[in-house]
Amino acid sequence: MPLATTWLLTLALLKSTVYGFGASRVFVGTPVKQAQRLVSEYMAPNPRTLSVSTPIDDAIVDLLGLGVSGAPVVDNSGNLVGFVSASDILHKEETGTLLPMEGSAEDVEAYINSAKKIIAQKVGDMMTPNPLTVESNTSMRSAAAIMAKEKLHRLPVVDDGKLVGVLSCFDVMKDVISTATAFLPESLDEPSVQDSDND
Repeated sequence: MPLATTWLLTLALLKSTVYGFGASRVFVGTPVKQAQRLVSEYMAPNPRTLSVSTPIDDAIVDLLGLGVSGAPVVDNSGNLVGFVSASDILHKEETGTLLPMEGSAEDVEAYINSAKKIIAQKVGDMMTPNPLTVESNTSMRSAAAIMAKEKLHRLPVVDDGKLVGVLSCFDVMKDVISTATAFLPESLDEPSVQDSDND
C-alpha cells in the first residue's frame, strides 16, 4: 500500500476512535520515509541580535519592532552568550515581588535569578545564559522534539560556535504543513476543475 494512502487511513482511523476512546489505538506522526529535512532549510538566517550592554528598554523596543518574542544575545566576537525572551521581560515588569528564599538549593537559585531579572538594567543581567542550541544540520524532527520538551518558542542555531540563525515554532509548523502536503494525493492537494460544454 502506498505510504500516502497508509498515512491517510491512519488519520481516518484516529478520527473514528479518538472521541469514543475505543480499543483501537494508533500512533500518528509525520511520514518518516521522506528525505530528512534540516534546520538550515527553515531557520531564519542572520537573525537580529542584542548585546549584553543593551539597555532593557531598548531591547524591548527592538523586539516589538521586529515582532518577535525573543532574541539571541552575543558578545563582541559574535559568540552566543544568552537569550532574552518575553518571559524574562515579564520578570522585569513585576517591578517588585516578595521572594521566599527558602526551600532546596535549586529553589533558592531560581529565586535569586528572578531577583536579578527584576532589577536588571542591561540585557546581560536579564538574559538566560548558555541557552540550548542546535546546529544547522540538525534534523527538523530532532529540533522540534527539543522545543516541545523544553517548551521553547525560539531556538538559536549555532555552527562552530557562531550564531547562524534562529528556529521558531512558526518554522516548525511550516515544516509540518509542507511534509503533510507532500504526501497528500494530487486529487486532495489540488482540486481539479472540469470544463462544462453547454453548446
